[in-house]
Amino acid sequence: MRICTTISSAALVALSLLLGAAPSWAQALDGAEDGNAPRYGQSLVEPTAPGEEAPASPSLGGVAPKQEYAPIILTTVPAPMVVELFTSEGCSSCPPADALMGELLERQYVLPLSFHVDYWDYIGWKDKFANPVFTNRQRAYAEAQGSSMVYTPQMIVAGAIDVVGSDRKAVDQALKAAYTRNTMYRIQVARDPKGRVIVQFPEALIGVPATVWLVTYQKSAESKVKAGENAGRDLMTYNVVRSLQKVGMWRGPATEIELKLDPVTKANSPDACAIIANQAEHGPIIAAAAFNFTKAW
Repeated sequence: MRICTTISSAALVALSLLLGAAPSWAQALDGAEDGNAPRYGQSLVEPTAPGEEAPASPSLGGVAPKQEYAPIILTTVPAPMVVELFTSEGCSSCPPADALMGELLERQYVLPLSFHVDYWDYIGWKDKFANPVFTNRQRAYAEAQGSSMVYTPQMIVAGAIDVVGSDRKAVDQALKAAYTRNTMYRIQVARDPKGRVIVQFPEALIGVPATVWLVTYQKSAESKVKAGENAGRDLMTYNVVRSLQKVGMWRGPATEIELKLDPVTKANSPDACAIIANQAEHGPIIAAAAFNFTKAW
């Protein structure tokens, strides 16, 4: 198997909060695979069947929505484990990882997101979903983990564990490891009386402040590639990210953050949205949620 790699120009800076992201995390956890719900730091609602919407989450650690707020139904469990795939239509090693993302969609406790990077566009095929913003996110993860290299297909599990995205065994081990170390906090999305979309975070001793990101994505996309390493192939990718924006900070107290989308993002007509809270800016993920785009905008 060939992995497409490139060298990051970012400084080699390791965040101390990521020291736990070593391979020694990969310890067994009973019941965390084959579709069974994992154990979390906080109890979760029971996952729904694939394709169904999960019920709205209950009161969140003393941060229950105000009565006049209208909860927006989540499409995963209230605290899914986030898997970010950095991929490219110009990389011949990526289609198996793209296919694996489709399988991860069947696990309600996993939120898979495909970020298409732009650094392989020069070899003959321009990826229409690629965005330098996504490339910057991948490089920031590398910098936070003390690495000088990024590659495709790369998966970042729970904002902290780096694995080859087409290596099924490594991905399962990374998910198990994330379940053992990560405390995921429940968050809730609602609309207030003025029609604003709000994400609500509970009060929690999170230690390091978290950066909150709003992601929009489409659930699947097909491309007929006519040039480059995948010339002649029909490629299918899943939960394809269309936009990424920083919307606020969560420092531990109960917090409400308004979610806004610019006209260009709305014009792309994404299917869904996700909230991701990374400690620091690109550290471990401690909260996440996903919901249908049309339920909010």
